Amino acid sequence: MVRVPGPEPGWQSAAVPPYHVGNNPVSQHSLWEAASTLYRLVAGLRPPLEALAARLRLEVEHTWEDPGPVDVALFRLRRTEFAFTWVPGKGCTFVWVDRHHQDVEGALEILLDVLGVGREAVAFTEDDLKAEQSGTLG
Repeated sequence: MVRVPGPEPGWQSAAVPPYHVGNNPVSQHSLWEAASTLYRLVAGLRPPLEALAARLRLEVEHTWEDPGPVDVALFRLRRTEFAFTWVPGKGCTFVWVDRHHQDVEGALEILLDVLGVGREAVAFTEDDLKAEQSGTLG
């Protein structure tokens, strides 16, 4: 049997967000950080992730991203890939859709219908984000 030695005394955790500092030659990435490149943020929903996940019977994974903790649920609904994320202090559940999906508004409507909520549950949409970035919102 091969014995693997413990970590070097000066090494910090490889999973220390937001930035890798110190002597450890390894920097760990979360699964959400890797998966998030496949999605785009399309909306924010007012209900907390726990309520949405309970409705859909989803398992929520606790992980991290830059700069800290995030809860994530990945799922498929009618051939569309979705993700919910909850970041402490942000105040809403972020809705992500497969980056290549064309009909985002249609996907959001299907999601709201399956969740059993109306448009009042939507805190913001992708269009609101675009308007805010271009300076045309409010």
